[in-house]
Amino acid sequence: MKTTGYALREAIKQHELRRDTAARAFQGSLKAFPGEDKETPVQVVDAFLKAEQSIAKLQTAQARYNLTVRVEVAGLGHYLGDKTTITLSEAIKSIGGIARAEKMWRSAAGPKPDRYGGYRDNEDELDPTKVRSKATITASKAVELASLVAKRAGSLRAAIATANAREVEIEDLDPTLFE
Repeated sequence: MKTTGYALREAIKQHELRRDTAARAFQGSLKAFPGEDKETPVQVVDAFLKAEQSIAKLQTAQARYNLTVRVEVAGLGHYLGDKTTITLSEAIKSIGGIARAEKMWRSAAGPKPDRYGGYRDNEDELDPTKVRSKATITASKAVELASLVAKRAGSLRAAIATANAREVEIEDLDPTLFE
């Protein structure tokens, strides 16, 4: 069956909703008043397990999809380099680290005021001589590096979004999982 990354993600969300609903219904199914018509615990657990199995199948298909689809992104060298082709899976796994690197450079660009509005500079003093530490990178260089990493992150996010729209044939994928 042909599918997209977006279709897989949405199908997984639907089955997670079914699973979570069944899990929440379990305790309430353990007791019933005479004449009360409700699902039995066996029916609730069956619905739960069916949803879990569907999620497992869809996540397996998603892993295949992510390993099949390839994306072209800026090189993995010093922030932006030559273009290189990687799997969608690698792109997805890389975005978190790149976003954290961007945050690191942004934090190096300048101190944040403490909650009372001032800056705490006593953390870089050595008593008793009051020798102060010096910055190892200028704020402007940190901003420049943050910008480079932000461009890399944006390029990667765009590549991921575009790749998830591609239709790919996934063998043995049951169309009923998308209902």
